[in-house]
Amino acid sequence: MTQTTVAVSDEAVLMSRHLAGDDDAFLELFSRLNHKLFIYSLKLLGDSVQAEDVTQEVWEKLIMLRRQPQEYLNPVGYIMKMVRNHCFNQIKNRKRVSHFSTMDESTHPRDTEGDRTELEEIVLTALDGLPLEYREVLILNIYCGYTLQEIAEMLDKSTDAIWKRASRARDKLRAAVLAMPDFQRQELTGLD
Repeated sequence: MTQTTVAVSDEAVLMSRHLAGDDDAFLELFSRLNHKLFIYSLKLLGDSVQAEDVTQEVWEKLIMLRRQPQEYLNPVGYIMKMVRNHCFNQIKNRKRVSHFSTMDESTHPRDTEGDRTELEEIVLTALDGLPLEYREVLILNIYCGYTLQEIAEMLDKSTDAIWKRASRARDKLRAAVLAMPDFQRQELTGLD
């Protein structure tokens, strides 16, 4: 009988060290992942304050995992699922609280990422209109920098399934952008 060895990622080693009480390992995990977690939350929620809250809650829960440590072979996937679940809870809570169209314009979320070009605004508007399963893959790939294989591991899907989802997402994004009024599409001739 042959035994296979599983390669342990740097993040898995850091997670094990963190769970054993090593604060430096936690800080290293934080420095590696915090920005990506925030960007992912921001793109799903569209609100920087809520994204900060979600990110902070996840880090607090990771600290609490020290009480009952276990082995995490894919800690990045586990952490991303935590963020994803928190974001979904925020989205559900919004539906219970109030409808965005009934809110006063002064309470609408503001973008804090600086000035965007008209093209970037058009693409982001189209991205926000995609179904979550497609938008999520593009956010993880484009904004967070994860490969399709890494995304597959995070979402417990096959790489092939994620590749197909990403391809469909790009097609849907392209179609949404091209469906915008002619005056907006004039700047997009380079996308064809």
